[in-house]
Amino acid sequence: MLLELDLAVRFLRRRVGVLLRGTALAAFFGIALATMALVVTLALMKGYSGAIARALQQGNAHLVGFSPQRLMADEAAALAQEMSTIPGVLRATPVTYLAALAEDPKDPARPLPVVLKAVADPPEFINLDDWPAGPPVAAAIGQGLARTLGLGRGSKLVLRFPPAPGSWVSPTLGVEVADTFSLAFTEFDNRWVVVPLADVSRALPGTDVAGIEVVLADPLAVEQARSAMALKAPDLVFTDWREMNRALFAALRWQTLSLFVVLSLVVAVASFQLSSALVVLTIDKRRTAGMLQALGATPARVWRILALTGLILGGAGVVAGITVGSLACAVLTVTRAVRFPDHLARVYLVDHIPFIVSISDLAAVAVMCAVLVCIAAAWPAWKSARRDPAELLRAV
Repeated sequence: MLLELDLAVRFLRRRVGVLLRGTALAAFFGIALATMALVVTLALMKGYSGAIARALQQGNAHLVGFSPQRLMADEAAALAQEMSTIPGVLRATPVTYLAALAEDPKDPARPLPVVLKAVADPPEFINLDDWPAGPPVAAAIGQGLARTLGLGRGSKLVLRFPPAPGSWVSPTLGVEVADTFSLAFTEFDNRWVVVPLADVSRALPGTDVAGIEVVLADPLAVEQARSAMALKAPDLVFTDWREMNRALFAALRWQTLSLFVVLSLVVAVASFQLSSALVVLTIDKRRTAGMLQALGATPARVWRILALTGLILGGAGVVAGITVGSLACAVLTVTRAVRFPDHLARVYLVDHIPFIVSISDLAAVAVMCAVLVCIAAAWPAWKSARRDPAELLRAV
């Protein structure tokens, strides 16, 4: 095998003729560019999924236990205190969600729809250790909403709620902006208003607690935590951040798989150029192949020499593509090259996307490209190895 490897390297190093040199370079750069595109695309999808997952974990907590029946504030506080004693639980607090309209100071006739998250303790993404004592009611709003309404810390905001059944009067709640937050997730940054649960209960009588939100030390350990919490609070229905967004992540997985298949076909097309380069190489080296067979080299040995030549050329392209693609992902992440203005961030849900290169993705790319290169190199090498040595020597 060392002899075959040495001859394969010599074949590549001694490329005589413009045609042979051009086809070899075209095969190398074609495979390298296709591999690099595959690495960058998978890193983009990995970073996109990760950015959405991190924002959802921060905004919605890792586990939420909803009560199918009416849950009073004191009962919810007791359940949250009991859940906080479970190993792996960092925080458990009562929470409820309300739909509201936020008045625009510049155009009060056109209020903006928002989601009011009323929580007993300030979430981790807010720079408050505890809610300030009111009145007025303290609130934290997303930075996108703050820009839209032209608000900052200390600004006043009026929230209007749907009227109660049988009433035409819309309840209102005046709040003062105590902090702004950014989760890099447009649904939260552009629509969320976070307020103290106790103040909402006093301002809007009849507002019940929806459930208990739980933050875990390990966001992926939701199944173990769910089992322990079901024993503490059997009346609550628990759901985690993955279940609440199962359709979204399923769509992202299918999109990643589709892009992997499509770009693998691009690598396959680039591998055809490798076959062309080997055909030109075998024509150029037919005298050498004939002499080797005349000296006793078997067709199998000639096949190995030519196949190794193609594998070295294609493998170098794959390695170069993976290396350059990984470096490009690092540069694109540091420079935040993929970022969106507000109108596009509403579509893609995030304001920027990092490029995350994983070992598993690189392994999948390397295996797929190696298989395609082997297939592209095997056929022309096999055809050339079957030729009669006397015919090869007469053709010189």
